[in-house]
Amino acid sequence: MSEPEWNFEGEPPFELRTEAGINLCAYLDAMPDAKLKTYDPKMSDEQLMRWDDNFTDEGHLFLPCCESEEVEVDMYRRYLEACIVYRDRVRESLMIEA
Repeated sequence: MSEPEWNFEGEPPFELRTEAGINLCAYLDAMPDAKLKTYDPKMSDEQLMRWDDNFTDEGHLFLPCCESEEVEVDMYRRYLEACIVYRDRVRESLMIEA
């Protein structure tokens, strides 16, 4: 089954979005739903960084096209959890369209 066309980036912002926030939304849009469903909010920061597997040794998400700020684990977690709420809300209707 193919992925629906997620558009978390197009959702009204849940907090003030910087360039990094916009790019993080797009990054999460590209994450497979099956992977997103394995997220556990009880993960430690270290477990979360290993789960995503795209964090630098300094603890920042490697996010191309983002020079204004670093995406640290706390910001990543906030956006990830908001993205999960978004997907839970729209998944059924997007799956029908796909």
